[in-house]
Amino acid sequence: MLTLQGIRRLSRFDQVGFLFFDASRKGFWRSFAAAGVCLPIWALAEYQQVASLQNEAALRFLSIQISAYAISWLAYPLLVLQIADWFGVWPNYYRYMVAYNWFQPVLQLIWLPLVLLEFFPIGDDRDMLAVLWLLLEIVQGAYGWFLARFGLGVSASTALALAVIDSALALLIDGIAARL
Repeated sequence: MLTLQGIRRLSRFDQVGFLFFDASRKGFWRSFAAAGVCLPIWALAEYQQVASLQNEAALRFLSIQISAYAISWLAYPLLVLQIADWFGVWPNYYRYMVAYNWFQPVLQLIWLPLVLLEFFPIGDDRDMLAVLWLLLEIVQGAYGWFLARFGLGVSASTALALAVIDSALALLIDGIAARL
């Protein structure tokens, strides 16, 4: 219940939200349960691509995408672990990563309407859809900046760099998975 209060506060850019999370090693590992919370929305987004494939191709596609999903949940925390050490903010690592992980379902819910629009298009306005995707990327970047700035306790420019790195890493993992 405290986690939900923390998420609610963080979604309003309230720094007090960080206090509602278990920022211990145990809390860090438990926060990866958020990957399970995000899984249904991720599966819905992947379903459209899998539905058009034959059995063998669908299994290959799914195995690659599931691997990419797991890697995406592990790559950024590992990268931030090194960055936190470089910047001397290691004591804030768990606070940041626990909040970051538990905030991911909120970001998934923000993306859900656009995922659903791909299933049930309203007209054929691809430009509008592209603008909406861009706006949601900006919102995600703003939350990423906020979480890094006040969770990890880094400068505004470092927080911006972390938000960009997070997005770039996700694009890299998705791009590699798409090529496989």
